[in-house]
Amino acid sequence: MELKRRLGLFTAVCVIVGDMIGTGIFGTTGFALADMGSAALVLGLWVLGGIVAISGALSYAELSSIWPEVGGEYVYLKNIFGRLPAFMTGWVSLFVGFSAAVAASALVLTGYLAEFLRNILGAESGAVILFSDPVFQKILAIAIILFFTILHIVGVRRGTIVQNILTVVKAVIVLALLVGGLVASGLVNLDRLTAGYDGLADGMLGGLGWILHPVAPTPALPQIALTLLIVMFAYSGWNAATYIAGEIRDPAKNIPRALFWSAFGTMLVYVLLNVVYLLAVPAERLAGQQAVGAITAGALFGEGVASVFSLGIAIILLSAVSAQMFIGPRVTWAMAKDRMLFARLGTLHPRFETPHLAVGLQALIAISYILLGSAGDLMMYMGFALSVFPLLSVIGLIWLRITRPELARPWKVPLYPLFPLLYIVLTIVMMIASLMAWTTTSLTALAVLAVSVPVYFVWRWMVERNLPEKR
Repeated sequence: MELKRRLGLFTAVCVIVGDMIGTGIFGTTGFALADMGSAALVLGLWVLGGIVAISGALSYAELSSIWPEVGGEYVYLKNIFGRLPAFMTGWVSLFVGFSAAVAASALVLTGYLAEFLRNILGAESGAVILFSDPVFQKILAIAIILFFTILHIVGVRRGTIVQNILTVVKAVIVLALLVGGLVASGLVNLDRLTAGYDGLADGMLGGLGWILHPVAPTPALPQIALTLLIVMFAYSGWNAATYIAGEIRDPAKNIPRALFWSAFGTMLVYVLLNVVYLLAVPAERLAGQQAVGAITAGALFGEGVASVFSLGIAIILLSAVSAQMFIGPRVTWAMAKDRMLFARLGTLHPRFETPHLAVGLQALIAISYILLGSAGDLMMYMGFALSVFPLLSVIGLIWLRITRPELARPWKVPLYPLFPLLYIVLTIVMMIASLMAWTTTSLTALAVLAVSVPVYFVWRWMVERNLPEKR
């Protein structure tokens, strides 16, 4: 039994936007401002991050037109470079890319709910005490994961309807802050968009100065590249539709449209939101702050609106958890179909026609991370590894153009090779900067990837020997 093509362009866009827009846009800017010391440079990095995402999206659009199948990078790397790199990307996707992300998002969500109740009811309220309890937060996070697990098992249609609704609500929340902020700001204080100041010590890089300030030193290229990497975390998810490519109708048209317009629209929203932040609050006050969105809402609309801002973030995270629980198991399912995992994970529910065992496995791993309290640490250590396989996929696109020009490509990257090369060069620069600044975490990520190599060969040996795993 195969997954059916029953998803349209709107659902593909909702999955991408649901996965992309999370807490990153509401917290990253403060750290970037602290590290760069220039509002103009930070705005430029948000634009550049969008260009990286768009370049990757256009490259993936061509790859998905060649192989419009479920699995994303797993499918591309398998067909271009073979089974080993495909297994490695599936390994990272299962244990980190989706499962750890689901666990981390669900836990952060419960924290925002507790903050919302604290703002509304006061710190002494019984409900606030309950929702602030770490044990209760873990129970609630597990309940949220189980809800979306059941939802995405009992039918693709039911799951995507809820996903689409959550994404629309997310879009309304973000656009309300954006449009309301532009109106409330009166578009005055435009000089703040180019303001420079001394870098602070509470950025993620330790504080840097920048141009436009007479005493500020210029940050080195590696420092700028690392801040771009931090910004790129907010753009992660631009490739989400490719994981469900085998379920999208008319993929040659709908997947490229979904990938491009989602990435472009998200970039536009991100840049304009940063404009709102800077118009509402001087950059030096935002620098080093994590709750940039809440600070901005308070400055523009009053503390009453700021107090409920955390509820909006919680809803935004609900959409992300749903999207990740929907698309992640598709990679596991595709791997199992190729005997790269237990064969039963490649089956569909006889009634609901969903990859129920793969969904359940991802939920089980995510819940184990919540119980162990390791999701956040795992995401921090493995962030470097998550950028390796999209990079290899885009390199593979160029390799295919050279070695297999006869392949049918219903959709091709415009202005080739500009966008693939942009993605490759900028991603490599960011990875080198990460290795230089976050050496331990980056090397740990590479070590985990290296562990997957012997696991792959042992697994292949077991399958070829017809041991019970193949039954």
